[in-house]
Amino acid sequence: MLGVTIIGGGIATGQLPMNLALSGQPFTATISALGAQGITVYPRAVSTAAGEQPSIAVKIDQVQLTDVCLSTVARGLPFIGDVTLFARVPGDNTTAESLVLDAASVGGALTVADVRLGLDASALGEVTGSQTSAITVGESSAAVTTVDVIALAATGASLQGLAVSVEGREASC
Repeated sequence: MLGVTIIGGGIATGQLPMNLALSGQPFTATISALGAQGITVYPRAVSTAAGEQPSIAVKIDQVQLTDVCLSTVARGLPFIGDVTLFARVPGDNTTAESLVLDAASVGGALTVADVRLGLDASALGEVTGSQTSAITVGESSAAVTTVDVIALAATGASLQGLAVSVEGREASC
């Protein structure tokens, strides 16, 4: 138990790296605010353990997130039933670089600058092997955003105050 506490404390204070693998299990993410620079959005298919899924690919060069909550439900566990895993980071303590998010849906209020619509994503270096339209944004901010996450990756991230918990029921952020 002491080892888990030390490792959890290291992750929460940003001293240890953390890798989150979603493997086709859907996550719901809620964020009360975000500020981002260098955003590209385009449609694509992503391979998961559940098979190919259509997604909204969102690539962000730099992002700062406020009040992050991730949740996913594991259904039908033997002797337990349904449980929900939560990962929460309160406040404006979450940052990431080169974040690539594949989402089934994204919703919220958004303010953007330097918007370009209808660009060829393959010409931007974002997509290889197929042509698709893209949207690029120089800077943006959003409030009360909800994302149904299919896959997520980042080259670097800092999560100050991370708390991971499990509840013995189906719930979401």
